[in-house]
Amino acid sequence: MKKLTSIALAAIISISMSFSTSFVFAVPNDPENPVDFDWYTKISDTTISKIPDQTYTGSYKTPAITITYKGKKLVKDKDYKVTYKNNKYIGTASAVIKGINDYTGSKTVTFKIIPKTVTGLNITSTTSSITLKWTKVSSVSGYEVYRATSKGGTYTKMKTTTSTSYQNTSLSKTSTYYYKVRAYKTVNGKKYYGNYSSVIASATKPSTPTITVISPSTRTVKVTWNKITGASGYEIYRKTGSSGSYTKIKTITSGSTLSYTNSSLTKGKTYYYKVRAYKNVNGKKLYSSYSSVKSVKCK
Repeated sequence: MKKLTSIALAAIISISMSFSTSFVFAVPNDPENPVDFDWYTKISDTTISKIPDQTYTGSYKTPAITITYKGKKLVKDKDYKVTYKNNKYIGTASAVIKGINDYTGSKTVTFKIIPKTVTGLNITSTTSSITLKWTKVSSVSGYEVYRATSKGGTYTKMKTTTSTSYQNTSLSKTSTYYYKVRAYKTVNGKKYYGNYSSVIASATKPSTPTITVISPSTRTVKVTWNKITGASGYEIYRKTGSSGSYTKIKTITSGSTLSYTNSSLTKGKTYYYKVRAYKNVNGKKLYSSYSSVKSVKCK
């Protein structure tokens, strides 16, 4: 086979430079062989999957990267190498992907390192307020507290705070509220948010009942109380003697039932009673304070 002339070789070089996919050539040792072409693919022409947010731990983050070209998955250290930058602290990190062997060029992709998710939420309430507390998250600037009136409802930001607690005041009696919290870190004027905490629900406590007790007939005591708005029911407690201990003797499971008759008692004995209301919230009971104690001598 004839050798390539210098003019033909120059023409080949000129043509090769017009393609986006580059190639190199070599004149083989065997003068009878034609010029050999080695084709390369640019890393910029590959598809690089989005790197998910990484959670800050204080250690360097080196997330796996998926790169494909025309359906073929590239292999790290065979087709490309990766170096990471700014990949330890909360903020924007980067991965520099450099092609090797059959791949050429480089491309930089970015990903976020975000604060840890808030955990350890607990909740207490009064008849008009709900207080949330949570575990401190390291290396953050503060927290955002969100609230909704149903678990799947629209959450509204209630407070941005540097504290690990929040008191929601001036609430309606026995109304149920749902809360979630997320941490954030401000880096160069930009906020980086952690994931939301699990949703926690509570209601304001029911009001405290006011009770009366009478002994309407022999060996019988009747306990009555006022209706508590939003209550799911009531619990009645009793003791005998001023120094005795209270025992729960009845759970009323209707908020509209406002009395209980305690029968088969001992004639002439004095009994002491107290009542508290409760509201069912996500399978748990939220209790009012106990009523004042009332006593009566049984007929």
